[in-house]
Amino acid sequence: MKTCLFYYILLIGFISFSAHSVHAADEQDLIAVLQSSAGAVEKCSACQQLRIFGTAKSVPVLAALLEAERVGHAARYALEGMPYPEAGAALRDALGTTSGLTKAGIIDSLGWRRDTAAVPLLAPLLTGTDLTLARASASALGRIGNEEAISCFRRAIINTNPEIKMAIMKALLQCAEEQMSAGDDSNAAKTYDFLLGTEVPSAIRSAAWRGLVMSDSNRRPGLIIEALKYNDSVALKVVREIKDEPMIKACLRQWDSLPAKAQLAVLDAHVPFGADALITVRIASTSSDEAVRIAAWRALALLGDTSLISALTRAAAHGEPLEKEAAREALARVHGPDVRETLLGYLNEAGTVEKIELLSALGQRGDTEAAPVLLQYANSAESPLRLAALEALRNLAVADTLQPLLDLAIVSKSPSDRTAILKTLHVVCRANSDKDQTGRRVITALNCLPGAERSFLLPLLAEIATVDALNEAQKASQDNDNQLVREAIRVLSQWPNAAPAKHLFEMARTHPNRSLRTLALRGGITVTGRESNPSARLALLREALSIPGRAEEKKLALSQLSQIPSANALDLALHYLDDPDLINEAGLAALTIAESLTKDTPQLADEVARKVLEHSQTPAIIKRAWALRAKPAAGGPFIRDWLVCGPYSRKGATGATTVFNLSFAPEKSGETAKWNTVPAGDTVNLAGLFPNRSNCVAYLKAEIIATETTDAILLMGSDDGIKAWLNGTVVHSNNVDRGQVVDQDMAPIKLKRGANELLLKVTQGGGGWSACARIVGPDGLPIKGLRVKSQTDAAP
Repeated sequence: MKTCLFYYILLIGFISFSAHSVHAADEQDLIAVLQSSAGAVEKCSACQQLRIFGTAKSVPVLAALLEAERVGHAARYALEGMPYPEAGAALRDALGTTSGLTKAGIIDSLGWRRDTAAVPLLAPLLTGTDLTLARASASALGRIGNEEAISCFRRAIINTNPEIKMAIMKALLQCAEEQMSAGDDSNAAKTYDFLLGTEVPSAIRSAAWRGLVMSDSNRRPGLIIEALKYNDSVALKVVREIKDEPMIKACLRQWDSLPAKAQLAVLDAHVPFGADALITVRIASTSSDEAVRIAAWRALALLGDTSLISALTRAAAHGEPLEKEAAREALARVHGPDVRETLLGYLNEAGTVEKIELLSALGQRGDTEAAPVLLQYANSAESPLRLAALEALRNLAVADTLQPLLDLAIVSKSPSDRTAILKTLHVVCRANSDKDQTGRRVITALNCLPGAERSFLLPLLAEIATVDALNEAQKASQDNDNQLVREAIRVLSQWPNAAPAKHLFEMARTHPNRSLRTLALRGGITVTGRESNPSARLALLREALSIPGRAEEKKLALSQLSQIPSANALDLALHYLDDPDLINEAGLAALTIAESLTKDTPQLADEVARKVLEHSQTPAIIKRAWALRAKPAAGGPFIRDWLVCGPYSRKGATGATTVFNLSFAPEKSGETAKWNTVPAGDTVNLAGLFPNRSNCVAYLKAEIIATETTDAILLMGSDDGIKAWLNGTVVHSNNVDRGQVVDQDMAPIKLKRGANELLLKVTQGGGGWSACARIVGPDGLPIKGLRVKSQTDAAP
């Protein structure tokens, strides 16, 4: 069988033969190939071509090959596709002379030919003892699907064999589908009805029930309603699929008897009918089930009926959280010619809570024509209504509401109202295209407020940011009321450009109040960062750094300085390395600037790194400075006296990065490890010490003698990953798979006076395996008096 299938699949490849080459082959020549001693491939090719271009003349030759080994399937395939009655007759005749899989294949071909003449021959096989032939016959009769075939199924379905019974059921479903496709709904319904009257599995029953509903429009409503009462999953799906309004109306008449899921399905099915579905929406909106009501509100947003606005508003105001959300969304989205008028009309008669929902909806809808009404409610005696109206006005952002809002701001005394008014004014000022006129109106309103109350509207000046607005803010910063001055400084600090910087720096130098001087200095530095011209920004930062003040403000200026990639900025940063309070910030600024300049001036970067290393003792800065250097210092000698331990591995752990995370005896407290000496050298060749090993680790140990406690740099190179401990503390860890380069890793360390134990863990995943290390001072130079204890006699 496998051999036959192989050649059957092989012949499919010949479909790609060009039409020209096929036409060139004479039918008689192809027949001659089949009657010759040619191989299976050639004969399969001939069969393929005869399927397409052969005539009745070829049928006897192909029929003679139906039982031929390796070619029979190709011959059957050719006969199956030939549009001649002789081909069908040949296949029918072969039913009496073949058996097994060959016969099953012929049955299959008769099915694909929809050969009605084969029905009497196939019917007995349905109840035969050969299961393979019975299944094939059921499938073939299902494809033929005529009344005679269906009658065969009805008689044979009493077969007690479950496999054959299932095949017949599936075939009957196929027959019914063919009947529906041909427009014969009446007979299809009979077939589905027959299946439903038989003991069938649930999957077949569901398919047959669905088919009956689709094919019998008269019985459809009753079937649907009865199934919906039990939340039948197929019925729930079918209701949504069928665009059958009479069925939907029948369901509506039984609405109260349907469970919530069924009501949802009916509503979903009706909504696509547009306005006709409003009756269903109205009924659903009064459901006791929250999910159904939510679906009704969502549907209302699509259909645009205004008659339910009051109910929708009540749901938004008083419903459960999910229903509130759906109702609010519907209020914001519902459309129609009279929606605004309906909303405004109901606004006059609704209660406070419902009014709040309506005001919010007017803002969410983006209906700018509702702005006058919203302004009226912004002056309401009830605080919740005022706040809701102001939020709606903020959503609309209508430029013409500026003056009424400013007038309201002047008379408002409530902190919550003022906050809401200010938020709305921010949006409205942003929406106004005429910034100069907007600025004049805001300044006029400011001047109507007494004393410190002007601080309430000051933030609007930064939103407008005109020359007049800047002058007004700077004027407020010179007031005698420190509360107003503080707010003015805060507003100037939020300016969208660096225009207030000079004024703020002058205040930082001269204002009598120390805290306000500090606030002005910080504000000036902040807005300096918004200066787009690097040279101008540098000049402002230089001025800021020259102003006496706390280290915190100078640190803020240095962080700004790091964003200016120029030599002058670098010089200024390096200048502050001598200030003990600013070493780290100045070092970071200098390194950041130098990093941006290294491409053009690598020597400058090396010089900056050296200067930073001379001053800073912070490990992160030291590491970054070393990374910046053009070349590490070569003055420090390599550690040449090592003890080695290993190799260690663990079953199943593969790769350098995997074994890196495994712990072995040398790094475990209380466990014993056997150490051996290593031949002296700048690099330890672990691959030479432990040949033919992979996926493992080795440990190196050295004793470093220091004459005094000192900061130092541990430089390392490794193939592959490396981890370092100094006196039992991890000082470096780099889990990588790489080749060794001298000084490719560095770690700041602190050596104690006397003996210091250095332990290295080096991984190997395959290939090279080595390590080297040396210790230098923070400046990259050798450390005076530092030495490595000889390990010649140290190993156990």
